[in-house]
Amino acid sequence: MHEPLFAACLRGGAAVLSVARTTLEAAAARRGKDAPLSYPDTAYELPVVFGLTDLRVATLADAEPVLDLAGTLLRDDATSSNALDAGAATLLSADVLGALSHENGNPYSPPAVGFVPDSTLRKLGIYLVDGSVPGVAVVIGKATDPAVASAMVRQFQEIGLLVFLAGDVVPQLDAQGVKLGEDFKTFPLGPLPAVIHAVNFAVRAGLTFGGIGRGQGAAMLSYLGNRVKAFVCALGPLDDVASAIAAGAMKAGLTVVSDQPVPEIPGLLLSRPAGDEMVQAGMEARGIKVKMVKVPIPIAFGPAFEGERIRKADTHIEFGGGRSVAYELVRSAPPEEVRDREIVVDGPDLRELPMGSVLPLGIVVRVAGARMQHDFESVLERRIHRIVNYGEGTMHVAQRDTTWIRVSAEAVGKGFSLADLGLMLYAKLHADFENIVDKVAVSITTRLEDVQAGLAGARAAYAERDARARTLTDDAVSEFYSCTLCQSFAPNHVCIVSPERLGLCGAINWLDGKAGFEITPTGPNQPVRKGAVRDAVKGSFDGVNAFVRENSRNTVTEMNLYSIMESPMTSCGCFECVLAVIPEANGVMAVNREFTGLETPCGMGFSTLAGSVGGGVQTPGFMGVGKHYLLSRKFLGAEGGLARVVWMTREMKEYLGPLLRERAAEIGMPGLVDQIADESIAVTPDALVEHLVKVGHPALKLPPLL
Repeated sequence: MHEPLFAACLRGGAAVLSVARTTLEAAAARRGKDAPLSYPDTAYELPVVFGLTDLRVATLADAEPVLDLAGTLLRDDATSSNALDAGAATLLSADVLGALSHENGNPYSPPAVGFVPDSTLRKLGIYLVDGSVPGVAVVIGKATDPAVASAMVRQFQEIGLLVFLAGDVVPQLDAQGVKLGEDFKTFPLGPLPAVIHAVNFAVRAGLTFGGIGRGQGAAMLSYLGNRVKAFVCALGPLDDVASAIAAGAMKAGLTVVSDQPVPEIPGLLLSRPAGDEMVQAGMEARGIKVKMVKVPIPIAFGPAFEGERIRKADTHIEFGGGRSVAYELVRSAPPEEVRDREIVVDGPDLRELPMGSVLPLGIVVRVAGARMQHDFESVLERRIHRIVNYGEGTMHVAQRDTTWIRVSAEAVGKGFSLADLGLMLYAKLHADFENIVDKVAVSITTRLEDVQAGLAGARAAYAERDARARTLTDDAVSEFYSCTLCQSFAPNHVCIVSPERLGLCGAINWLDGKAGFEITPTGPNQPVRKGAVRDAVKGSFDGVNAFVRENSRNTVTEMNLYSIMESPMTSCGCFECVLAVIPEANGVMAVNREFTGLETPCGMGFSTLAGSVGGGVQTPGFMGVGKHYLLSRKFLGAEGGLARVVWMTREMKEYLGPLLRERAAEIGMPGLVDQIADESIAVTPDALVEHLVKVGHPALKLPPLL
């Protein structure tokens, strides 16, 4: 009963290959065979080809062997194995075709985005590994009922899945008013063949986080099948090309769920009606488990809305951000002093005010719990940022007394109120910290005199915490904490978080690790006894080495916390920036994830650099770190610290701002920040050295790195 489907896969694969050959020949005739061929903003050339074969593609001529290989995979007999091989051939052909179409950037009209760059993959990486994005849904084809498809995608967004769309479903959902784009973790890729960009995104996850190298096809397919929790929802009739694309997804280990009466292949091809049954079947097949937090508010609430940006023209009301006084504070209290789910709003509410209003705001969250500790207040307080951003139409920036909140006119029009904001905080803090929080009460005020009065107390609390934080040094504690969240994608990577070295993703510090262990004692944050000090300058400890050795499956035998040159800490791929040694300058450069330039003194942009660092591999001279680690007293302690930084992007300088200057002054080098070059000063080693000599950078007088 499967033979007609298998035959369709073979015909579809042959059709895609034919189009790819014709398009390649036309491009070669127009541009010459030696013209370059690659996707924009990736370190992996043509990612599917890179990950599944050992063929190198840099020019149009290099793509010919790829299509020849695809041709050999398209054997005539319609069997299941040949159909899956036809799927692999379709992926290879489509990858070439997709790169050809991106010669001048995104070839599709908005809202379609085309190829998704490495920078976006890395930005989403932390969400994929920390569970806030529990899986991936790929929706292709044309919906019989656009309203049903719309409801499915909105459900994916509330659940928090990463969503890719390809085919006629893209304009259908756009017409239905579904919010699309990176801000909503929902990527409309383009016409049906553009689904290859979902596949090459998944392949790059294996290359970036999994430590899989070029041409390790069997390892890549195993990684995709076992670690990338993705499924395909195929809407509408499966023509030959759609069948071949579905076969390619199945070859990569993804489950395809069709709304057509197709013959099922257990675990790979299922038939379910579009809607809840299709969603449930796909998630169950890929082992995607979701802990939903239902909040009784009039707007959608979920991780997909975390990146939403509310423009001023769409804002009904805003608080703080320099436009008014605002603060947020979490305080622990004895159980008898906290009434659970008490939400008090004092002052004008949202619907009472005209569009474009600005108000002061004070948010005080009181929590109680038998395992709640005073040190955890700041951990819960930082979570307010994420919780408020989970609302569809609520935006949160910064923290403490610099907080800035916007609420859209659309949200207020749906009936959203400040009491609903309190409910969001109440429900999510309970859910996220259920092991340490028993009661949560929220007080919100918009009266200026009350906000100003509360602000004084809040600042006193902040000062107390900051003083406490200054006592939390690596030397003052007996244990650090691990973070192995990323092992879902990078199985051999172990992050060690100490008071003076935050996680390389920038999202977890030592107190977060401590709280994480209290919340989930068997989870990814485990206490790591330092043990005997082997080398205090390099940051080598017997207990840390033993833990890393065991939890990296014996792939990392030794790790130094404060060195980039000797046994540095490994990276998964979620790091905020990359450090790389510039031998000619006797120093290191720092490139942040957001930097899109290709020219740096080491000759590589962020994506290329990052490709040599991730996957749990130790690479002396290169290291992924969190941005704020550059401010630590332990930063590169073995190599001379901050004085080793000779180049960083202008964006990094601006991001770290006064804190970087403060740290430079602390080490007796108040002019150091101005001596550090950026892309406007030098992008080659020679120009960099010339600048360093001119300004007298201290790295030139430090001992040689190599």
